[in-house]
Amino acid sequence: MNLDAFGQFAAAYDLRRHFVRGRRPVVASICIAGVGLLAVGCSSNGSSGSASASATAQATTTSASAQPAIPSTAHPAASAPAHPATPTPANPVSGTATCTVSVLSFALGAKTGATGEQMTQVVDLTNKGSAACAMKGFPGVDLVGVANGQPNYSWSLARSSARYAQVTLKPGGTAHFDLMYLPYASGGGTGFTVVKLVLTPPNTFTQAQVTWSQNVLLQDGATHPGTFIGPVTAGA
Repeated sequence: MNLDAFGQFAAAYDLRRHFVRGRRPVVASICIAGVGLLAVGCSSNGSSGSASASATAQATTTSASAQPAIPSTAHPAASAPAHPATPTPANPVSGTATCTVSVLSFALGAKTGATGEQMTQVVDLTNKGSAACAMKGFPGVDLVGVANGQPNYSWSLARSSARYAQVTLKPGGTAHFDLMYLPYASGGGTGFTVVKLVLTPPNTFTQAQVTWSQNVLLQDGATHPGTFIGPVTAGA
């Protein structure tokens, strides 16, 4: 090989070495930059790719273990009451017949109150049957008489807010309810001349009539009239 050819070969060899050495840092830089985005090993760079993958895995493990356990803040479900309220049935308990007009007799009891003030008329209900019967609540009561020049005028009475319980009547037993009323005084409102009571025992539909002669202050259009009834109560 002459000197000119040797010189050209040496120059080409140095240039190749410079070119290859100049690219290796670039490749390594690309691999290292890629580690932050994806855990990809650069096999073309041996130890550099392996170290980058290992560093990524370690960073991931450290990040996961650094998260503290978050305690549950959920509140436990509210527990139901130990003894939930049970609605009171409208009718007497099963096994005891309801008192109807066919087994009851009706009579006026005591009358109390001062003249010119609210009065109370007791109405007795007696079991005339051969078996026990039960009632619970308020009877229906209509006053029938003459008012505003009209015969057979009817006024269905309001009920009080008194509490009540089931009343069981043995044969011959008596219960009662109170009828509170305002007597009519001349010159004060409209008078209602009552001639009878039309009664319906609680939770029934058949009616009975009781004669009752009384002059009552008519308040059938009032929100809180002074004439109303109480619930059925045990005893006369």
